[in-house]
Amino acid sequence: MIIVAGENVVDLLPAGDGMLRPALGGGPANTAVAAARLGAPVAMAARLGRDVFGTAFRRRLEESHVDTRYLVPAAEPSALALATLTEEGEARYDFWLAGAADFQWRPGELPEPQPGDILHIGSLAAFLPPGADTLEAWVERHRPRCTITFDPNVRDVALATPGARERLERLVRLAHVVRASDEDLRLAYPGVEPVATARRWLADADPDGGPRLVVLTHGPAGATALTREAETSATPPPVTVVDTIGAGDAAMGALLAALHAGRPRDLADLLRFVCAAGALACARPGADPPRLAQVLAVGG
Repeated sequence: MIIVAGENVVDLLPAGDGMLRPALGGGPANTAVAAARLGAPVAMAARLGRDVFGTAFRRRLEESHVDTRYLVPAAEPSALALATLTEEGEARYDFWLAGAADFQWRPGELPEPQPGDILHIGSLAAFLPPGADTLEAWVERHRPRCTITFDPNVRDVALATPGARERLERLVRLAHVVRASDEDLRLAYPGVEPVATARRWLADADPDGGPRLVVLTHGPAGATALTREAETSATPPPVTVVDTIGAGDAAMGALLAALHAGRPRDLADLLRFVCAAGALACARPGADPPRLAQVLAVGG
C-alpha cells in the first residue's frame, strides 16, 4: 500500500472576465489521485475541512479509487490558493492557509502502516507547523520498516517558516526516494545548480539515512534520475500544453506507482514513465492526472 499524507487545496483559477473557478488540488492529494489512476493501491491521510470543499475533496479521492479510511474530519476550514497563469501555462500561487485543517495534525491522527508500505509526504504539509512536526515524527518512526518518499514542492510560504531549510534537509535524510524540480531546488538553494544539490544528498547518505534515488524534474526538458552509481536523463513526449498545474504531482504519482509495482527495470524505464505522466497532465486543465493506458500509449 502507498499512504500519501498531506494537504488538499482549493485552487481558484482564472475563468475570464475577472471571474474565478474552483478546482480541487493540493500537491499530496494530486499525487495520490495520480498514483491511483495509474493502478497503484493508494490511501490518503488528510485532515478535511468542515466546509463544502471538505466534502468535495473526499468525493474526488473516492472517484479516483483512493482509499479514504485515513481521512480525518476536522473543525477547521479548507486551504485556498489563488492561481495565476503565465503565457506558457505555468501557475503561480497566493495562498490562504492560516488555521486550515490540513496543517493541524495531532499525535494519533496518522495511521499505523504495515511493514513494506510506502509512506509519501511533501508539499506545504511537510513544512507548516504545527502539523509538520507530527508528520516528520511519523515518517521517522516508521522509516526502518517502510519506504519513505518525499516531494518538497517548495513554495515561498513554506520557506518563510522558521527553520524551513533545516527541515528540508532532515526530511531528505529521512527519505529513501526524493522527487524535486529544478525550480524547487533553485528556490531553496539560490545560486546552487539543482543537480549539485541532488548529488550532495546522495553523497551524504549512509546506512542510517539519506536517499538512494533522487529524481530531478526539469519541466519541458524532462527529468534526470540519480543514484550514487548512475545518472540518466529522459525527455517527455510532445504534448500541447494547456497549463502545468499538477504536472509535478503527476510525475510523483507515476514514480510512486512504478516503485510499488516494481515496474522499472532500470532508471531509463522509470524516467520514461515519469516523464510521460507529467507531460500528459500538462495537456489537461487543472490538476487532472492521466490514466495508465494513456501513459503507456505515449511510450511510458
